[in-house]
Amino acid sequence: MKEQECVVVICSHGIDDPLVSILMLQYAIRLQQGGPCRPMLLFTEEPGEPEPSASVLKEMADSGIQWHPLRYDLKGRQFLQRMRNIAVVCWRSHWFARGKKRKVAIAFLSMAGAYASVLRSLGFHHFVLVSFEPHSRYMVELGVWRKGSMKVRASEYFERRQLRNADVVVAPTQAAVQHVRQSGSHARVMHQGVTIDVRANGRREERRSALRRELGLEECIVLNYAGKFNGLYYSEADYVQFMAALCNLDERVHHLIVTFPEHAGRLHAAAGAMGLQKRLTIIGPVPPEELTDYLSASDVGVIAVPPTPSQAFRTPVKSALYWAAGLPIIIPKGISDDWMIARDHHVGHVVEDLLRFDPELLRAWLSSVTKERAELRRRCTEVALKYRDTARMVEVLREALAEAVEDESVPPLPGHAC
Repeated sequence: MKEQECVVVICSHGIDDPLVSILMLQYAIRLQQGGPCRPMLLFTEEPGEPEPSASVLKEMADSGIQWHPLRYDLKGRQFLQRMRNIAVVCWRSHWFARGKKRKVAIAFLSMAGAYASVLRSLGFHHFVLVSFEPHSRYMVELGVWRKGSMKVRASEYFERRQLRNADVVVAPTQAAVQHVRQSGSHARVMHQGVTIDVRANGRREERRSALRRELGLEECIVLNYAGKFNGLYYSEADYVQFMAALCNLDERVHHLIVTFPEHAGRLHAAAGAMGLQKRLTIIGPVPPEELTDYLSASDVGVIAVPPTPSQAFRTPVKSALYWAAGLPIIIPKGISDDWMIARDHHVGHVVEDLLRFDPELLRAWLSSVTKERAELRRRCTEVALKYRDTARMVEVLREALAEAVEDESVPPLPGHAC
């Protein structure tokens, strides 16, 4: 098997980006460690000079993973850079896979899927698309891209193309499953949201106590938001409106935000204008392994994603991280499958919108959070393990790769599939 088959994994984010470091890279390593250990080549697109730790480099090497970083300047001409990187992926993959009986491409997220779909047309036998989302729809709905623009048309073309060329699509939500099936794709569709190592990201009681003392939050109901603002997320101004509404519901509410410096100033200014300076603590970005400390110090996690129609296709990593740390969530209706999981398993409170909700229902729910903390933590952890643990994703991918062996007689797509 090892001599006959090789795998190329493509990610359109940098190796230090959490979407790679705690998601696809961990899936690949776990696949290799669980065997069979196939020759594996990993591509990432690096917006700067990559600086993976020595331990990550060693773990990849020990797992039989070769890493090839691709240059990508976020401020440069995106289309030309993408075309250059597709050419590099094709050339490097050709030499890596030469002589192998079975050649498999795995792509994580839609842009990487565009790259992998080209490999499928150029002689790779099997193409697995992980976490497909129609990214172009997000950008149009949120006003980032103009409908009918060249960016939208190009993205829509590659989204259709990768679904046409994929053999297996791992769809993150029920809406995504339905979208793939309605697209006319002949791919096998497997339903699995993005996952994390739940036990590694579990609640840390000692850090909870220490941080709450350090930050003066011992008597507070701490609402945590970890992430970005604007674009696919609420703006800073909108989030501060949500903060103010929650602070008015309960005098114990305090907001703990883990975000980037470019957001901190606007958050402080908006909070100051509303007299909320003492109800807000902002922490700069922290390494993924330290984020769980701040989640552990909190009581509730917030999903700050506006409920536009296409958000039904997403699975926020934050939901998994919050649940793993024992935090119930506040989530707008329609976000991923997570709003239904929160409702059906009683591990969160569903609102119409962070700016539009029933205050009495939310007040009562916040009160219940403080009364049943142990039971809530147990339910949240169980849900995280059931739906969002990396062991589940690895089994899905292992099954998808086993299908590549079963389909050995299926020839590569003809050139005209381009």
